[in-house]
Amino acid sequence: MSGFVQTRSSRGLLALTGLRQVGPATAERLANRFATLEEVAEAPVSQLQGVATAAAIESIRQRGSITESSRRAEAVLEASERHGVRVLSVFDEDYPKALQRLTDRPPVLYVKGRLRDVERCVACIGTREPSEFGEKVTDRIVGQLVEARWIIVSGLATGVDTIAHRGAVSRRGRTIAILAGGLEKVYPAHNAKLAEEILADGGALISEHPIGVPSAPRNLVQRDRLQSGMSVATIVMQTDIKGGSMHTVRYTLSQDRLLFAPVPQGRHAEHPKSQGILALARLTGPELAKALGAEGPYERLLVTKYARRPVAIPLASRDDYSSMLATLERRLAEGWQSESTGGSEQTSML
Repeated sequence: MSGFVQTRSSRGLLALTGLRQVGPATAERLANRFATLEEVAEAPVSQLQGVATAAAIESIRQRGSITESSRRAEAVLEASERHGVRVLSVFDEDYPKALQRLTDRPPVLYVKGRLRDVERCVACIGTREPSEFGEKVTDRIVGQLVEARWIIVSGLATGVDTIAHRGAVSRRGRTIAILAGGLEKVYPAHNAKLAEEILADGGALISEHPIGVPSAPRNLVQRDRLQSGMSVATIVMQTDIKGGSMHTVRYTLSQDRLLFAPVPQGRHAEHPKSQGILALARLTGPELAKALGAEGPYERLLVTKYARRPVAIPLASRDDYSSMLATLERRLAEGWQSESTGGSEQTSML
């Protein structure tokens, strides 16, 4: 390695997580214990024990492993720079405070655009195939949020995500898109122009994946924890009972964020894509756990914390929007970020 590489830098964390058997949590523990990669490489086993597993220690102490991993990390940073992407370490000032407090936070984030002053975020998510109700309610609620100076967070997917981002952009509001692959490409490709508009209006594109990583199904699910994790609340605009939005619901509740669901009336309540939001707004936790087939920690959360009530705050009409905004402001004033540390039981914390 040329020069000393700080373990808390993006290059340092990329190098550590690039080692076999070293996951995000171990990398952060190493960064908190040792100032430079050189110190990690030269540390005796006795100093590594308690910080890393036996398998991780073996990888660290393999001759040349840290040097080679550091070179790969440098190549990642160079590729990011060529594409106009910043790489933030979890220790950097610009790394979102809400994400810093998650137990399964990414050690580095890849960012295009502005990422300062992002405390006032609300995730707006839902089906890729919204009905007339889903389209109208998404645009209406986003309008209320933008007027109240909230930042719209979504995933740039087809459907509700696109409507939410466009609703913010058309009203000159800020919006953040969290992608599931490298930021050199926008997925889906037809939203490339929308991504440019998001950046032009002071928003941002974020990913936990480096240049060249495709938007694989697993990445799409893991991306959902960042949408809810950045946000004071999640609003599920429309989804069916087994829709992909239910992943974000699980993360939202596990992270102790607020959850809202608009309640369709009349013929709109009969639409298949409305059955998920009706379940969130009407079923108790045990009933929802049964409907979703929830298991493990998520099932326990539903049947205990929500034993006698629905998991979502219902938005039955436009009259409920003012109370929604007031609830968001109260949660923000209460210092929600310092209290919300829950993460996903599915994410490896080696």
